[in-house]
Amino acid sequence: MVIKRKEARRNKIITRALEIFAQKGFQETTIAEISKASGVSEATVYEYFNSKEELLFAIPEEITRESVEEFKKILPYLKGAEHKVRAIVLGYMTLYQNNPQYSALVLLQLKSNKKFQQTRAYELIRDIARLLLDCIREGIDEGIFKKDLDPYLIRSMLLGTIEHLCIRWHLLGVPNNIVDYVDPIIDLIMDGMRVRDEDKKLSINLYIADGKLAASEMNNGNGKRVADVEPGQ
Repeated sequence: MVIKRKEARRNKIITRALEIFAQKGFQETTIAEISKASGVSEATVYEYFNSKEELLFAIPEEITRESVEEFKKILPYLKGAEHKVRAIVLGYMTLYQNNPQYSALVLLQLKSNKKFQQTRAYELIRDIARLLLDCIREGIDEGIFKKDLDPYLIRSMLLGTIEHLCIRWHLLGVPNNIVDYVDPIIDLIMDGMRVRDEDKKLSINLYIADGKLAASEMNNGNGKRVADVEPGQ
């Protein structure tokens, strides 16, 4: 009972801290504001977190962990690398749009913080990126995507596009619904990734017989043999 009460109090502190950090930014936020919004004393906040920065880094961990677990549950049931890549991109966009305070905190304040890159939350974010990389590699191995693709570059293109759209959404309010861009993003990038059937090539074997120029098993692209022709025709 005591443990549950402590967990509930910790979660409340994290929730209120997320709201204030997202609104005011890390530098402008104080522990006093967070403790007041959480209904606890400053001393209580420090019982759970040694510093304001530690509290900041703890915020995205729970939401990110839930997302990683959700991806790992869904992906094994999807057939084909392309469907898996689409699902992950949709997951990113849905997560960011449905949790605007979370995405604002991660994309606008934490991504460029070197200390954040040493946290468990950042490792969880990398887990999702690894899942995306694995799906791209799977598509290459299966012959769905081109063999000469650089999977790291493709992943960077996808994640970079997602983050750019989300940052514009936070700073400028556009686009209104970032999830609407999932299919255009996927279709555009996948169009350059997919392996296509090569166009049939015209194959002509020529030889001279009885003063005539003949075509042996000449294929005009539609599977039909072309008739022999006289020289000069």
